[in-house]
Amino acid sequence: MSLRSKRVVFEKVFAEFRQDLEKMFNFSGLDRVSGMKMYQLVYDMCTAAPRPHTEKLFNAIADFLNDYTIQIRESILDHDDVVSAYAREWKHYSLAAGYSSMMCEYLNKLLVNGTKDNKSRGMVDKKTTVQGGNYRRQTVQALAYNIWKKQIVYTIKEKNSDRFMRQIFELIRRDRDGEDKVPDIVSDAIMSLVELTEHPLSLYIEEFEKPYLVHTRRYYERESATVIANASISEYMKKASQRLDEEVTRNSKYCHKSSHDTVIKECETQYVAAHQTRIQGEFGAMISNERYEDCTMAYTLLSRIPDGVNPLLEIFERYITNIGNGLIIRMGNSIAKDPREYVEFLLDHHSKYLTVCQKVFVNDAAFVAAVDKAFRTIVNDVTINPVAHSPEVMARYCDVLLKKTHKGGWSEQEVEDKLNRMIILFKYIEDKDVFQKFYSRMLAKRLIYGNSASEEAEANMISRLKNACGVEYTSKLQRMFTDITISADVNKDFAEYVKTNPMNTGVDFSILVLTAGAWPLTQVLTTEFQLPTELEKSVTHFSTFYNSKHSGRRLTWLWHLSKADVKLTYLDKRYEFSVSLHQLGVLLLYNDADTFTFKEIIEHTGLNDQELKRVIKPMIDLAVLIVSTPGTFNDDTEIRLNMEFTNKRNKIKVSSSLQAETQQENDATRKAVDDDRKLYLQAAIVRVMKSRKTLTHQQLIKEVIEQARSRFTPSVPMIKKCIEQLLEKQYISRTNENKDKYIYMA
Repeated sequence: MSLRSKRVVFEKVFAEFRQDLEKMFNFSGLDRVSGMKMYQLVYDMCTAAPRPHTEKLFNAIADFLNDYTIQIRESILDHDDVVSAYAREWKHYSLAAGYSSMMCEYLNKLLVNGTKDNKSRGMVDKKTTVQGGNYRRQTVQALAYNIWKKQIVYTIKEKNSDRFMRQIFELIRRDRDGEDKVPDIVSDAIMSLVELTEHPLSLYIEEFEKPYLVHTRRYYERESATVIANASISEYMKKASQRLDEEVTRNSKYCHKSSHDTVIKECETQYVAAHQTRIQGEFGAMISNERYEDCTMAYTLLSRIPDGVNPLLEIFERYITNIGNGLIIRMGNSIAKDPREYVEFLLDHHSKYLTVCQKVFVNDAAFVAAVDKAFRTIVNDVTINPVAHSPEVMARYCDVLLKKTHKGGWSEQEVEDKLNRMIILFKYIEDKDVFQKFYSRMLAKRLIYGNSASEEAEANMISRLKNACGVEYTSKLQRMFTDITISADVNKDFAEYVKTNPMNTGVDFSILVLTAGAWPLTQVLTTEFQLPTELEKSVTHFSTFYNSKHSGRRLTWLWHLSKADVKLTYLDKRYEFSVSLHQLGVLLLYNDADTFTFKEIIEHTGLNDQELKRVIKPMIDLAVLIVSTPGTFNDDTEIRLNMEFTNKRNKIKVSSSLQAETQQENDATRKAVDDDRKLYLQAAIVRVMKSRKTLTHQQLIKEVIEQARSRFTPSVPMIKKCIEQLLEKQYISRTNENKDKYIYMA
């Protein structure tokens, strides 16, 4: 290759160059085209002496390309299938333009001052034009693309009824209708608009994307209206899902990636957003009839549009709440008798709809939250069935599981599983302090009467409650267990004390020493029980022993919680009764006589008439004692020992009914809850005021509610009452300037 400048006759040299250019664009005689020769010809024309023919060469190439593209346009329009003809011609033309530009590399450098923008295929945004002013300075490839755009794309649009784009949209319509598959060559035709774009996708957007969106909108607007008018909602959703899937495939094949989201959004608008009210309106029936496949389709479709799922969440939550409330209403008063049906129904109900969330709504956190919200409503709403007071019922359910005497026939593992599941419901309870009171009272009875099925199960349950509510919540429960352990050691020490100090205690007995503040022992008798003389020695000796070990402590004897085993030896068959201490006091009277009046028993035992009736009723029902006037009691009513008593069993538990819950105990527990709440709220108010020093009335109420939320939901009137009490006690006071503002009094 020669690099020296020389004189050239432009017309002669260009004619030779044009011949090779024609062969290249026509894809004929390419074996006779020399790239080196073409490059030399361009170089010679651009470096010709005395004047280079750079701009003249550029204009000549432009004239050639104009003539060539006009011929191509006519050839394309001669075909019925304009799109396929266009795509074939574009494929050849773009290749030829690229190779031609490579042959004209020296010309390109001169025109664009040695710079080349790879992103726009050598196009440089300069206002200066070449000689004649018809063309900007640009690479040959850019020139070729601009001429194609002008002579073919725009001319067909403006002068030939836009046959090219209309055929593309018609082919896509036929594909949507299932008549014909869109040939792959259509993609090449559409993508040519991307390649021809100088500025980012401007030609593609204006010529294809915008009109395509209009066609898509009209097509699916008509189709969706027709389908929803003539098909069931299930069929409509299947069609919508099918159409959206088809559009995803179609777009990935024929559209530039920048169009995918826009086109799919338009489809969603017409097929989902336009008819979302109808889908949402049918969702309740889908859930209630367990048409879970339809539910999944509704969820999937409505998830595509803003706020489309929100009405489904409300319907789902309301449905779960209504199902739960309906069954609780139907259970009626049976909940009070047996808590198992209530709790296990709620657990099964909860498990069912969590599974629905996982399988139907792909474990969407919003639907899981809807389940939580529904169960929080079910568990805390006492208006639908006053008997279904969840904290109390769940405490009784735990009591049933943890007692030795449960009738479920469950294994230890089954009990553990049920308690684990119960904690799920427990977390929904707002009044956790109520559960704590009832649970601690029932735990106390299990420990005192030795009814716990498993110490390990009890400890595990306390651990679960601690994890759910913190250490403070279970501190008293833990203390109760500690007392039982310490009591075992105390009994061992007392046994050693009896051995080393020979004494006659009269009976075998053991003691539980309980910490007063930790045990919820609410039952208090209005009269003093007269301890049987047979037990006085034992009690006296133990008191002496304990006081010698723990000076300063005072023992308060809880006779109503004590129990005893007594043998009946006056019959041919020996019987052993398990009785309460009050029952023992009554039975021991009959060592001295066979008959006593009701008044005499009261005088000997110190029990009031109400308590005595409760104590002797199980023994009358068992026929150990016989009443002279069955069903009525007055001072003269005679109660005699049945000298002909018989029973199939040798060991009989007479005290069972006395250990059962009573309405008085429940009322006392509820009252204790109210009292504790008042103290808790007063303490919370003082803590808040001590920290903040000054607060308005509304701010104080808000912060107190926030502090109490983990234990219970306090009522505003209760908080106001506690504030008034603290004002009276001068822990806080109102400011002189604003009576609605409080200050802390140190």
